[in-house]
Amino acid sequence: MNFSNIFTSEHGLALLEKFGEALLILIVGWIIIRVVRRIERKALERSALDRSVHTLIMRTTGIVLWILLVLTILSKLGVDMAPLVTALAAAGVAVALALRDSLSNVAGGIILLFTKPFVAGDEVEINGTTGIVDRIDLLTTHLHTYDNRDIIVPNGNVTTSMVINASRRELRRVSGEFIISYDSDIDQAKDAIRQVVHEGPLLLEDPEPWICLKQHGERGLVFDVGVWCRTENRSEALIYMEEAIKKEFDRRGIRIPYPHIEVMKNGQDPTQ
Repeated sequence: MNFSNIFTSEHGLALLEKFGEALLILIVGWIIIRVVRRIERKALERSALDRSVHTLIMRTTGIVLWILLVLTILSKLGVDMAPLVTALAAAGVAVALALRDSLSNVAGGIILLFTKPFVAGDEVEINGTTGIVDRIDLLTTHLHTYDNRDIIVPNGNVTTSMVINASRRELRRVSGEFIISYDSDIDQAKDAIRQVVHEGPLLLEDPEPWICLKQHGERGLVFDVGVWCRTENRSEALIYMEEAIKKEFDRRGIRIPYPHIEVMKNGQDPTQ
């Protein structure tokens, strides 16, 4: 076979022309893709979108542009696109059926990244599990608990569950119940709690704290106390409030009842 005749023939020249045009399309397309992605990257860096969204958009755009470039080159080479598109569609359906759970998680990840019900660093509760958000990937959300355990939640589960974000608001309320004996003075107990709030460096007097007699319990009078603090100080504020109120009750002689048994001998007062 004389290869020189092939490339000098009319068919050979047409084939070389097609390959040349395809090569030119590949080079120009590669340059265009690089320029588009550079412009896209700069635009995303100036935007307020989360970094995870940047990565998702960049990857998706790159895949779409390269697919379009390959299809354009194949079309230029004379490849019949109808069977190829049909085959790709059938493969896409088969993959979608096989990976329906993963695709559900991907869809959930996209929803989370764009709606932003929480971001990295937020304290959230998902399905009864509380933790700090480390990152949000396309498939999963990563948390860690206060005792430093890692929790990985599929994004599909996150988007279909109730999510409580404890970090979204600027202020949080810390609450507690305090019991005093029936022979203690109610007004004095309220005044002691107000003094703790007034002197507490992490407790706020505005909004006004909630201090009320909740019920007459079996052991004593039960007070419900709710005091506001900044969200980032919630744990320290709760610890301070519990300790400071106990100390102030002790200083004022307000008794906190506890289960005990009094034994009387021959009718004698047990305190004697």
